[in-house]
Amino acid sequence: MRNLTEKQKEIYTYIIDNFVGTSRFPTLTEIARTFSFGRRAAYDAVASIISKGYLAKSPDGSLMLSEEERKNLINRAIPSSDGEGQSYFSLRDTDNGSYFTLQVFSDEMRNIGLMKGDLALFLKTESAKSGDIVLASVSDGDGMMIRRLFIRPDGLFDLVPENDSMGRTTARCVIIHARLVMSTRRYSE
Repeated sequence: MRNLTEKQKEIYTYIIDNFVGTSRFPTLTEIARTFSFGRRAAYDAVASIISKGYLAKSPDGSLMLSEEERKNLINRAIPSSDGEGQSYFSLRDTDNGSYFTLQVFSDEMRNIGLMKGDLALFLKTESAKSGDIVLASVSDGDGMMIRRLFIRPDGLFDLVPENDSMGRTTARCVIIHARLVMSTRRYSE
């Protein structure tokens, strides 16, 4: 990959931070507004970042990380531990939070394609909205789990696995450790 200019680095960092923080890439209008230039200039900047191999276009035309940059994100991970025996990899700290990858330890989310052995990128956070996929635990000691969070009108929380053979966990108190941003799978040859 070729070197980015200082402005392209700023834009690329904004794009990645926005993706990690919201699970979506910003629109050209959002990029233009953030950097105080026109939509065409935003388009040109993103096209240049794509041509240098940092971003790519998906089949539907939306932005995505290039294959090489996805590998780089995982390879830059630094081994760490959460103090309770679960090892994970610290990825980076920013003003918006801390990101880390975790090797998925069960098939509780298999129906959405998140399988045992996959690497999942998480944003460390203590809050999430209903429908988010989170790394969470409940106060009665079930341990950490990757589940879809639902906040019920009666004040209870449902942690729902995306696996038909597993049941939901319902609790009054849920501790959110992180929110899923993306996952990747390595295939052996």
